[in-house]
Amino acid sequence: MNRREFVKGGILFGGSVCLAGSLGQVAGQKHLRIIDAHCHAGKGLNYGKNDSSCDPWTTYNDPERTLRRMEESGINRTIIFPISNTTYEKANEEIASYVRRWPDKFIGFAKHDGKTEAGRIRSLLRHEVRDLGLKGLKLHGVPTPEMVETAAELRIPILFHPPTVEASLEVVRSSPQVAFILAHLGSFASRDWREHVRAIEAAQGLPNLFLDTSSVVFVDYLEQAARQLPAEKLVFGSDGPLVDSRVELYKVRLLRLPQEKEALILGGNIGRLLGL
Repeated sequence: MNRREFVKGGILFGGSVCLAGSLGQVAGQKHLRIIDAHCHAGKGLNYGKNDSSCDPWTTYNDPERTLRRMEESGINRTIIFPISNTTYEKANEEIASYVRRWPDKFIGFAKHDGKTEAGRIRSLLRHEVRDLGLKGLKLHGVPTPEMVETAAELRIPILFHPPTVEASLEVVRSSPQVAFILAHLGSFASRDWREHVRAIEAAQGLPNLFLDTSSVVFVDYLEQAARQLPAEKLVFGSDGPLVDSRVELYKVRLLRLPQEKEALILGGNIGRLLGL
């Protein structure tokens, strides 16, 4: 699909986004399990500060906001993990509390920082997975050996946002027993479109590397990924709640894939990786 066809497909109408028809179609397909694999929740390092200049990904992301959007768009379950903190033990406990409160809606991932928590991640992550019931690991940066070894032991996937695609590939190559999900098709908000291309090329050659669809602004590269990769390689995510899950879901719908491929991207692939 080229950009002209994309526009004709209905994303723009009178200067506004027309979501109702597509979202209604998604909600109407009761057999289709939709899982948003990338969403933030809870308190951040600037929570409670009376400072309007604080970045919203450091203050508070309300899980009930995510629930309302899920209900509207027909998303069945959402993977949530903490927003920005210095260390994540308490934040991961908060995520687990949301999963306990809404067990049919949320799946929890732990988040950790390879520098500030070095040497503690193995014991923390074991507790968070085995005792708190979290199902994966999210991080910004390249996964450290401690993270990868523990993920392999616990048989959990790693969803990560590295500085560049290339910076992470040696870790992925050397750890074939771990499923790695590269966020944002390799580049948040398409800040560097070349990273999208590198991510697609890398996923073609690495069986354990998957790409999430969240926050891809240059939709041409989302279309390229759907065209060049097996559907099994793509995982739907939104980067909510600051990025609107309703819009991110609509982008995947606009790829107009065969139903079986769309079902894999929207929920089947992440379900398989988590053993759901």
